[in-house]
Amino acid sequence: MYPNMPELSDSELLAIAARAAKRTPVAPKDLLILAELQLQLYRDLHAAVGQMVRPPVPAETPPASSERVRSAIDAVLAEEEEMAVFRQVYDHLANAALGDQRVADQLLALSSGQHGPGGSFLKRLLRFAASDAYPNTVQMLVVDFLKTADEQTLRAAMAQLAGMEWVLDPNDRHQRMIIDPPNVLVDDADAQTRRFRELGLRPGVTETGRSLARSDSTAWEAPDQHRIRIWRRRYVEAHRLSMEWARAKTEAYRRERERLAPYGHPQGLETAVVTQLRQEADRAASARLFQIGDSLGQMALRRVERRADKPTTPFDPAHLPAARGMLFLDTPLHLPNGRRIVGYLWAPWSPRAEEGWFLRRPDQLLEPVATLDAHTPWTWVTALTCDESLLSLPFSPYETLLGRPGEVLESETRLRDPDNPERYLSGSGRQGNQELMFRHVRALWELLTQHRRSTVRVLAHQVHQLKPSKRDAEKRRGISDSGQVENWWVDPDAGERFREQQPREQRESGTGRTLAVRYWRDEHERQQCPNSHKHAALESGKPGSCPHYEITIPEHPVGPVDAPWSDRLRRARLRPSARPRHAANA
Repeated sequence: MYPNMPELSDSELLAIAARAAKRTPVAPKDLLILAELQLQLYRDLHAAVGQMVRPPVPAETPPASSERVRSAIDAVLAEEEEMAVFRQVYDHLANAALGDQRVADQLLALSSGQHGPGGSFLKRLLRFAASDAYPNTVQMLVVDFLKTADEQTLRAAMAQLAGMEWVLDPNDRHQRMIIDPPNVLVDDADAQTRRFRELGLRPGVTETGRSLARSDSTAWEAPDQHRIRIWRRRYVEAHRLSMEWARAKTEAYRRERERLAPYGHPQGLETAVVTQLRQEADRAASARLFQIGDSLGQMALRRVERRADKPTTPFDPAHLPAARGMLFLDTPLHLPNGRRIVGYLWAPWSPRAEEGWFLRRPDQLLEPVATLDAHTPWTWVTALTCDESLLSLPFSPYETLLGRPGEVLESETRLRDPDNPERYLSGSGRQGNQELMFRHVRALWELLTQHRRSTVRVLAHQVHQLKPSKRDAEKRRGISDSGQVENWWVDPDAGERFREQQPREQRESGTGRTLAVRYWRDEHERQQCPNSHKHAALESGKPGSCPHYEITIPEHPVGPVDAPWSDRLRRARLRPSARPRHAANA
């Protein structure tokens, strides 16, 4: 089949191998990979075959049947780097045979079992590796094989040889990676990979995609109860096991793009990354799931806009709908920088001093995170953005927000450009986006729990339970939450219900005049005192010390039920003075 290869008997091949074994071993320097692309292609094939060969895949399953192996070989052929990959495989086998006599014996045993298309090539290559044959001899063998073999034979030989290489040295103890130019990050990546494996991560958990790319090319899918559960499960799996995601986070650490991270972890960068990822996975695994309808999302946004020029009330963790939660928005929140926020994940967080947590301030300086009392933890919030990610999801983590009990945010308008309110002042963009996201998620929390603090109820909801069998399956996957999904939206009858709850008699503090018409009063907020019997004493001792709740009042009719509807608002909107400035200037 291959006329360029001499027909040699097994005895003659063994004689050649015996003669070669008597000489001084010479490292095949001209067989080493010299380009980063070639090294990456070889690694992809090596990892793909290793994933296929590793149990519990049945032994009779050929490596070439794996979709991941086929994709890796397609990449090698597309780049026309078949020669480089074969050379690197041979170099690995030769080094393993030199370092361990048992590997050399295994190579000879495997060589006697090669038959069929490409069998002669594999037999010679394995025996040359066992005897550390001259590099030029091996190189000419590979060149002749590439010239004469068809693509199907080439694919089969490449997959089979890579599979044998992985079986003989699965831990890469005899691997030698030399790249030109030296001292590049490839060697660090090898050490990083080994370190991640020691910490329990493994490659191939998720599909590789674009992570932390800040790309808005992904269309947001409207969530439902089934998608939300699947998304949460994949999010947890990726943060617990995915080596690809850990590498992406490591690169973000190196470039100092993480606002909050254990930069001072005493056990190194890899351990710091795994620490943060596993804490994020634990937060998601124990989170209650919420789906926020478009009507509720718009109400929260209107609340943020009305309160933009005022400081927030002190943050109170009691306003959270759950201590640990994960919510998704039917309609994303569009930030001024173009990002789309599609959900939030939150949980209590108490930083430990030995983990070395630092917070990056707006001036780019690192500030150590103070360790709080265990009874007053932080609230860690992860904003989720619509993006292509390594998680096989339509979203990825975008920003880390922190809320501490009693914290007050100043007016949001102080960071806005007075000439263009849609943009932030120079140098305050990231801080402004962080505060806007935290105001938004706080508005959602307070609306979801308003019925606990007031009789004014504006929302309706439905709870989707998970079957017991599926709940047990989720627990086996590491999900500790019940799996139920709460779907919340604005009750369209909230305004009428609020009007019916109002007292019929005239209040003593009123003006005494009776309305003769009916009209709709716009949605607004009111301050509600939780302890009115202590209000005077608290305010007399220290003004502003009595905390008030912000209660959203829905749009509702005002006036007697039998009175005619007023057209005052309609006539007011038609006045020339009520026209917008930009319309008048036009």
